[in-house]
Amino acid sequence: MFSGRLYWLIFALFIISPSVASAQMADKKSSPFEALRWNEDSPEVMVQSDWYRPLTIQGVDVERILAFCKSSYGGKARKRFGEDLPVALQAMGHPLPAKVTLKLQRIKDGEVITLADVPSTKSNRKAIWRANQTTQAGDEQPRGRSNPSRISRQEALADLAAFQMQLDDQFAYRHLKDVDLDGELTRFKSSLGEQVEVEDLTIQLHKLMMSFGDGHARVRSRHMPRPTSHPPFLLEETSKGIVAFMPDRSRFLDPERPYLLAIDGHEIDDLIDVVRPIVPAGSTQLVRSRALREVRTLEMIRELLLEEPAKETLTCMLASGPTDTQPVRYLHQMNSKRPIYGDWPNLKSGIIDSDIGYLRIEEMDDRLIPRIRTSMDEFRDTKGLIVDVRGNGGGTRLPLIVLAGYLLGPDEDPWVGSVARYRTSDRFGRDHLDARYMYRADDPRWSSDQRRVITDLAEDFQPEWDHPEGFSDWHYLVLDRTGVDDEYFYDKPVVILSDANCFSATDIFLGALSGRPRVTLMGAPSGGGSARSQRFELPNSGIEISCASMASFRPDGRLYDGRGIEVDIEIDPDPTFFLMNGKDNVLEAAVEHIRSN
Repeated sequence: MFSGRLYWLIFALFIISPSVASAQMADKKSSPFEALRWNEDSPEVMVQSDWYRPLTIQGVDVERILAFCKSSYGGKARKRFGEDLPVALQAMGHPLPAKVTLKLQRIKDGEVITLADVPSTKSNRKAIWRANQTTQAGDEQPRGRSNPSRISRQEALADLAAFQMQLDDQFAYRHLKDVDLDGELTRFKSSLGEQVEVEDLTIQLHKLMMSFGDGHARVRSRHMPRPTSHPPFLLEETSKGIVAFMPDRSRFLDPERPYLLAIDGHEIDDLIDVVRPIVPAGSTQLVRSRALREVRTLEMIRELLLEEPAKETLTCMLASGPTDTQPVRYLHQMNSKRPIYGDWPNLKSGIIDSDIGYLRIEEMDDRLIPRIRTSMDEFRDTKGLIVDVRGNGGGTRLPLIVLAGYLLGPDEDPWVGSVARYRTSDRFGRDHLDARYMYRADDPRWSSDQRRVITDLAEDFQPEWDHPEGFSDWHYLVLDRTGVDDEYFYDKPVVILSDANCFSATDIFLGALSGRPRVTLMGAPSGGGSARSQRFELPNSGIEISCASMASFRPDGRLYDGRGIEVDIEIDPDPTFFLMNGKDNVLEAAVEHIRSN
């Protein structure tokens, strides 16, 4: 993209700038932050006992620092940012002084402030290191200072007012589903007693946020109940029904009867409907896939949604197939260990079936760029290419940008892959979508060809949903050749494998490549979601809200959220696909498709 300027932007991170003129530099084992936590891929830091989103550190954009850490340290990027910030900045050519200037955005109200002479201390770094050592795997509970389990009615009313104000200010999908926010909050207020349990308030706000249709929305608090027991299996949807299998994928829960019909007497489709209020009101496939994963919290579902007593067992009705007239009920013990899905399929990139390239992209991560380029170099003389993004929950857009450079013919124009705009909140600057590689039509970085395709699309662009007020100008993601030396035109058939667990940046990946010459999408439609998610905290309860700040559309005007990306050839997976060494009928169909073309 940007006729090679994209890579100037990326590699400019490594250009050495003049040293900071300071008599005393920060110790390499120090930090200006008293604490650090992560909101998806964005850091949030405590400075002077308050939580902020860091914007710049000593004049260096935090986005640049994070990009450098990802490219230099890979899977340890977060650790290096939190525990070795002076070392990372030194490597970038920006030595950190002992007293630092920070530009910050306060979490609770969105105010942007600049603090000078913030000391970078060893004790801060040690506190972050200790927190990292003691954090349990999977613990994503917020760690703010204010964590009361109960607040007064007046405090709860103030939190609800702050909640509404923040949604009106920064939530892109505030009006998408015509949710009566005023009415819902009035109902909440009428039910409040003199003392309000934070757990109850969290649950109510979570259900409300799910109704807006934002697939990235989330409501969290330290006082949400956490299950201590779980079903001993995982669930997935197949061509013949929902299968239950062991977390190590060694076998089905019952090898003779793989299909789950009911749990505790509740038919599985009825159970999905029960869970529906606590998952985003998105596409049908997103609701079903999220609901099946929520079954792992059966203990909470019983208490909060079914109003059934807790117990250490569950009864499963299992069948050998959809026509089985004699399904069998089994009693199983709940398990203290939460079952994990992990990356699936667990295949490696390489040449398959003697002359077909197979590129597995299990996550949209900038760290995969060298692997993608190495694989594409290996695939130069193959008869076709299969790109497998099944199960990919999202991440960054650079894998799309890099792969698209190989798929554009020498006589083909660049193309618009996505269109979006964001809420014009004071929290967001004009560069709010830069991290998504999206820019306004008049941005000077566009080449003449890129500007032309934007102009052509903009003339006829009609979004299927639009709110007339409170949004920025339209922004565009344009796919073009990247201009790196080893890039070439891959002119053979390309099949991209998709499923309902594809989400976020993977939706963008699929949507941008859908309909392109030589490209076929196969498998099942993606989940549907694109957000530029933001977080704010309610002042009294400490409840944290994540919501979309960006409304995102395909070039034909269709939303990502609530739809997902359809496939050209729909094929549901064979039941054994979810087991080790099972039958991958979708991959086999992709090979056959390439052979026949």
